[in-house]
Amino acid sequence: MVALTANAQYSLLRYADQQKTQMNYKVAAEVYEKAYEKRPTYTSAQNAAFCHSKNNEYDLSIEWYKKAFAFSGEYTDEDITGFLDAALAIGQREEILDYLSENRITDKEHKPVNYKPVSKTGGEDPVKYLGDINSVAADFILDKDANGNRYFVSDRGEKLDDGARVKKLRFDAKNKMYGEEIYEWTGRDYLKIYRQDAEGNIHAVNTKGSGFMHVSDPSVVTVEGVDYMFFSVTRDLKDEVKSRDFEIQPELYYGAINKDGRLLFAQPFPRNSPLKYGLITPFADQETSRLYFASNMEGGYGGYDIYYVTYYKEGDRFIFSAPANLGERINSKSNERDPFAYKGKFYFASDGHSGYGGLDIFSARSLTGEVFGQAVNMGEKVNSVSDDFAYRQYGDEEIYISSNRKGEEGLDDIYQLLPARRKLLAKVMDCDGNVLENAPVVLHQIDGDSVEWKRKEEGTFLADLSAEQNYEIKIDLEGYFPVYDKSISSVGLDSGTIKRTYYLAKIPAADIAITEIIYYDLDRSLIRRTEHDILDDVVEVMKMYPRLSLDVSSHTDSRATDRYNQRLSKSRAKSVEDYMVGKGIPKERINVNWFGEGRLAVDCPDGKDCSEDQHQLNRRSELVLKVAVDDWLANHKEYKDYCSLTSSLDELLKKAEADKLDFEPEEDALGGEQLMTLERLKLFLQMNPKVVLRFLGASDQAVFEKWASMSVDYLTGRGISSKRLSKEWFENVEEVQGTKHQSRMASFDTGLQEIIIEIK
Repeated sequence: MVALTANAQYSLLRYADQQKTQMNYKVAAEVYEKAYEKRPTYTSAQNAAFCHSKNNEYDLSIEWYKKAFAFSGEYTDEDITGFLDAALAIGQREEILDYLSENRITDKEHKPVNYKPVSKTGGEDPVKYLGDINSVAADFILDKDANGNRYFVSDRGEKLDDGARVKKLRFDAKNKMYGEEIYEWTGRDYLKIYRQDAEGNIHAVNTKGSGFMHVSDPSVVTVEGVDYMFFSVTRDLKDEVKSRDFEIQPELYYGAINKDGRLLFAQPFPRNSPLKYGLITPFADQETSRLYFASNMEGGYGGYDIYYVTYYKEGDRFIFSAPANLGERINSKSNERDPFAYKGKFYFASDGHSGYGGLDIFSARSLTGEVFGQAVNMGEKVNSVSDDFAYRQYGDEEIYISSNRKGEEGLDDIYQLLPARRKLLAKVMDCDGNVLENAPVVLHQIDGDSVEWKRKEEGTFLADLSAEQNYEIKIDLEGYFPVYDKSISSVGLDSGTIKRTYYLAKIPAADIAITEIIYYDLDRSLIRRTEHDILDDVVEVMKMYPRLSLDVSSHTDSRATDRYNQRLSKSRAKSVEDYMVGKGIPKERINVNWFGEGRLAVDCPDGKDCSEDQHQLNRRSELVLKVAVDDWLANHKEYKDYCSLTSSLDELLKKAEADKLDFEPEEDALGGEQLMTLERLKLFLQMNPKVVLRFLGASDQAVFEKWASMSVDYLTGRGISSKRLSKEWFENVEEVQGTKHQSRMASFDTGLQEIIIEIK
C-alpha cells in the first residue's frame, strides 16, 4: 500500500511540476494539494502555496505556507518572502510578522516585497466584459484579421452552452495522460481557437494536426495578400516517446487560412523542441516582419522570456532567422509572455516586474530596431490583483485584454478597455489672476480640424482630444497680447488630462523701460558678488525676449583725474559686457557707454566734502532694457509670456530689494542702502515718465511720515515731479499687502502705471 501511495504521489507531482512550468498555476496548485493529501511533504505544501499566490488566492497561499513551515528544517528565505507577499496583498503583513516571531520561524530581516497596492478610489470601471464572446469556460487572447473577424481561445467545447456550469478540476486514478475528447485534469474540452465573424457567429477553427490537443494563442497576419495564422500547440507525444518520465511543452505552428476562417495546412516552426522547452504566445508583426514569442529555452533570464525572429515568405513556407532575446529591460527572472507591438510601442505580460499581482501588462517604447526602453506598468486602469495579459490593440479606441479578475470560477475572460479619456482643460486669466470670461479661445489640430470646447465655468474650457495628434490654441482678445500655443500634444498619451492656464497681458499704453543699477568699490571695475543676482536677472529677461537690447552707462565718482576716471568707467562698462557675454548674451545686443565723472548722480565734484555714501552713488553702471510697444506688437509671436515681461520690473526690484525701504527707528537721515534704493527708483521713474510712485506703510504714523517725506524730498531733488509721488499710511500690515497685490502687479498690465514701495 505504501508503494502504491508513493507511485501515485510521484505521478501527481510530476504532472503538477509540468503545469507549474507552463504557468498553469490553478491546475498545479490543486494537483500539489492532492499529492499532499496522499503524503504530506514540504515540497507539496511549498509548491501549493507558491501556485496559489501566483493565482492571487492569497488566503490559500498563506494557509499552505504555514503547512510548509511545519517542516522546520526545509523552508527557505524565498518562502518567507512569498509568505509576506501574500500577507501584504490582503493587508495582513503585521499579523504575519507576529506569526513568524511567535513561531520562531526566522529572525532574519525581510526584504521589501515587489507589490503595488491598488488604490481604493473607485470610479468608472475601465474595462467592458465582452458578453458576446465570453462563456462560462475559459476565454482569452482576442486577435483580429484585416476583415474584422475576431479570433480567440476557449476550452468551452462544442457541447458547452451558456447555461452549462463549468466542472471544477477533477483527478483520475488512471495513468492515462490524455483523453480523446476532454482534458483529463479539468474535465473540460481542450483549448481551441474560435472565430467570430462580422455577423457575430462563432465557430471553432479547424486546426486538426498530428496529435494536436491544446491549440491556442492565435496571431493573424497578411503576407503577400494571403492571411496566415500563427498559433501554439500542445501535442500528444506518448506514441513517440517510450519513457513515461517526460514533459510535453508547447510548440508553434502556422498555416494559411481562407475567407471562411478554415486553416488550410499546419506547418511547424523550425525551432520547436517540445521535450526541451516550450514556445507560446506568438505575435506576427506585419510592419517589421518579425515573429515575437515567449519561450523557456536555455540562455534566457529565467522562466519564459520573449524572443523574436525575422521572417520572409518562400512559396507557402516561411524562412526564419535565429531567435534574439529582447534583453533584461523586457525580460526578468520570472515569466514574460503575450508580446504585441503597435505604433512604436511594445506590450507584454509579466509576473516578474513590479506589479499589482499575478500577471500584469507592461509597455515599453521601441528606441531602435534592436533596443527597447524600460518596461512600464500600465497601471491599475489596465491591471488588477489578478492575472492580466494578452494586450491587443486595433485602432485608437479598440483595445482588448484578457484577465481572470471576474467570474464565479475565476476563469479567464476577454475585456475591452474603454476609450482613454484624453482631455484638455484650459483656463484664461489676466496677469492678476482674474478670470477673463469672454476670451475667444480657438482649438484645432495642427493642419487639421477645429475642436469644439465645452465651457465648464467662467473662463474654463474643456475639450476631448484624439489620440496621437498635435494641437494649437489661439486666444486673441482685444486690448491684450494674443496667445499662440502649439505645445499641446496627445502623442504617446494613453489617457489623462492636459491642463493649461493662460495669462493674458494688457498691451501697455506707452513704451516701457526696465532699469537697474549696480555699484562698484572705490577704484575698482570688478563686479561685486552681491551684484551678480541683478545681472543674472537681466540675462534671464534678455534670453526670454531675444529682441531686447541692453544699454549700459558706466560712471565714477569725482576723485582722481578726468582721464583716469574715463578709463575706469570704460573698464566698468567692459566688465558688464564681459559678464553678459559669458552668460550667453550676444555682444551685438549690448550697447556700452562710459562717462567718467561727467554725469554725477550726487553733486560731489572735486574739492567738495562728501560722505562715502554719496561717493558710492556715483560709482555705478546703469542698465536699461527698452521695450517699444509698436515693435513689440509687430513681433508678438516671438514672445511667449507677456505677463512675465510686463512684471519683470517687479521681479528685478524685489531681487534688488528696491521694493522696500528699511529704516531703524532712531534714524533721522537717509543712509547708503536707502540712497541706492532711491537711486534705482529715480532711474526707473526717469525712464518711464508715465509711472507714478506710492509709498505705503503701517508702522508708527509719525515715523512713517518722517521716512516717507525724506524719500519724497530726495526724489524731487533728483528731478522727479512731486505730482508722481504720493504716500499712504494704513492701520495694519495686511492692508498694505492687499494694496500691493491689487495695484503693483497691475502696473503695466492695466495701464495704471504705478509702482508701490513699502516702508517698514
